[in-house]
Amino acid sequence: MKRTKEIELDGRTVTVRELTVAEVRLWLKELDQLREGALDLVTEGIMADASLGDVARMTDLTPEELDGFTPSAIESVIAVCREINPHFFRLRDRLLEAARAMP
Repeated sequence: MKRTKEIELDGRTVTVRELTVAEVRLWLKELDQLREGALDLVTEGIMADASLGDVARMTDLTPEELDGFTPSAIESVIAVCREINPHFFRLRDRLLEAARAMP
């Protein structure tokens, strides 16, 4: 059963949901394709713990809706994303460590 959690964000109820293994595989495939294409530095890098795309993938927020929130508001969503998707974040952290170790 997928875990979900609702939080209030600027007067809106946001649902954070647990990713399936297939969704994590798709994320990894899309991440590889991202390396070959155009990179939106704000989408990928404004938040320390997750990209805005990651947040959209784990919630019912659209990328356009995320653009309307402050980084501090998005941080509160990411905290719940971490709670609901610890496996995703462990994998993400391992991939970042491996990338940093590469020459």
